[in-house]
Amino acid sequence: MALFLLFSTLLVASATPTPLDNALLPRQSVSLNGLCGAYNGSATCAGSAFGACCSQFGYCGSQPVYCGAGCQTGYGVCGIDTTLRWRSLGCYADDTNHRTLNTSILVSGNTVQACQAACAQAGFTYAGMEFGTQCFCGTAIMNNAASVPASQCNIACPADGSQVCGGSNALSLYVVVPIWQSLGCYSDSTKARTLAVSYNVAGNTVEKCQAACKAGGYLYAGMEFGTQCFCGNSIDNGGALTSGCATPCAGDSTEVCGGSNALSMYYLFQ
Repeated sequence: MALFLLFSTLLVASATPTPLDNALLPRQSVSLNGLCGAYNGSATCAGSAFGACCSQFGYCGSQPVYCGAGCQTGYGVCGIDTTLRWRSLGCYADDTNHRTLNTSILVSGNTVQACQAACAQAGFTYAGMEFGTQCFCGTAIMNNAASVPASQCNIACPADGSQVCGGSNALSLYVVVPIWQSLGCYSDSTKARTLAVSYNVAGNTVEKCQAACKAGGYLYAGMEFGTQCFCGNSIDNGGALTSGCATPCAGDSTEVCGGSNALSMYYLFQ
C-alpha cells in the first residue's frame, strides 16, 4: 500500500507545471515589423512602435482603421475614445440682430450638457447657452463677437441650478476639443514630401501645428526639425514609419516635433 501511495504521489507531482514547463509555453512577442494577430505572425501591438492596435488585417497602428471595427482584441489595444470633449471659452457678447452663433435649437430642460449634446448631434462644434433657456450652435464665432466679463453670464440653467446658462445678451460659450491620434514617427524628404502643405507656425508646438492644419481643413499634421509644420489629407510619396523623432518643439521643449527628415505624425479623428 505504501508503495502504491508513493507511486500515486509521484504521478500527481509530475502533472503539476514547473517553472521550466511554463517557460516552454509560447509567449506573445511585441511586433517589430508592424505585423500582428492570429493570422499574421501572432505578435502583439502592445508596446510596438507602429501603434498599439492590431487591425483585422494583421497590421499594427493607431488610426481608427486599426483600433475600430475588426480590431483583434487579443493582440493589443482596441477601441478609440470618441467621447466629445468641450472646452469653455468663457462668456461672450450676443446680439439679437447679429448672432454670435447662427443656429438656435430648442432644448427642453436646458443645461450645459443638454445644449452641447443637441449641437453635437446636429453637427456643430460650438455651443452656447443664453438667458438660461436658450441654446445656440455654430461652426464658428460670428460677427466679430468678443468675450465679456464672466459676471455677465449669471443666469442659472433651468434644469440644473448649479450650472450657468449665459445671461442677458451673453452666451456661456463652449467649443469641441479636437481628438488627434498619434501615428508615430514618419519618414520625409525635401524632394518628395510626406505631407503636401507647409505652414509657417511661430513658436511651433504639437498643438499649434495641429490647430493650423485643422483650420486649413486637413486631417494629418506633422512636425519636423522642431520648427516646421506640415499638413495633408493623405500620406504621400511612400512616407512610412521610421525612427529619429527626437527634436524638441521650438515653442515647448517638453514636446517632440519630429527630427531630421522625420515627422511626428498625427491624424485628426474628431
